[in-house]
Amino acid sequence: MDEVAPWTWDEADTDEEFPCEQLTDTGPMAPVSGTDLAALGVRGIQFGSWDGQAAGWLNTDAVGLRCGDVRTETGRVYHVDGATYFTKADARQRLPFADGATRWVYAEHFIEHLSLKEGIRWLREVRRILTPGGLLRLTTPDLARYVDGYRLDDGFYSTHRERLLLLGAPPHEVPERRAFMLNQIFHFHGHQWIYDEDELIFALTTAGFPEGLCWSM
Repeated sequence: MDEVAPWTWDEADTDEEFPCEQLTDTGPMAPVSGTDLAALGVRGIQFGSWDGQAAGWLNTDAVGLRCGDVRTETGRVYHVDGATYFTKADARQRLPFADGATRWVYAEHFIEHLSLKEGIRWLREVRRILTPGGLLRLTTPDLARYVDGYRLDDGFYSTHRERLLLLGAPPHEVPERRAFMLNQIFHFHGHQWIYDEDELIFALTTAGFPEGLCWSM
């Protein structure tokens, strides 16, 4: 895929599309079943893949892909550049998968881009499409760590700022002020809701996931 600028303060417009070299419709249509995924050799579903397509997974995002005049359509599964699989799906809507379609769901720095209500609705849908005993793995910024960084001034924000600069943030847009660094985790990057451990457990259990699972922040 063409290189996409990694730095932006704002959520992408879902009308935007990422370019690619080749898109092949693989045939399955919503609701995509576990049998469909197995036939493609897909072992799990990644949500919020953005431009990071993982091999061996079905990558999904509200932002679609385009190859010339060919564009991804919601509910269809595409082979991308002969290497990865992708389906366009808006996590705020019913997911285009059959009940129990997958054993694995992964979402890296994704749930914070949904409101709390949308996040819980998405988690209910994830629970629906997981097989019994299936695994959901989430990563999301830990609010407690950002609060500690503000209160303790322990170097966390300096390290975080360096990461943002490596992602392409112009230095003048990322000042070293602690209040700025705390605010950016709430208001930039298209973030809608930031979690600590208790808040994430609340969202998961409200969505129907059982208590007492292995939680880690």
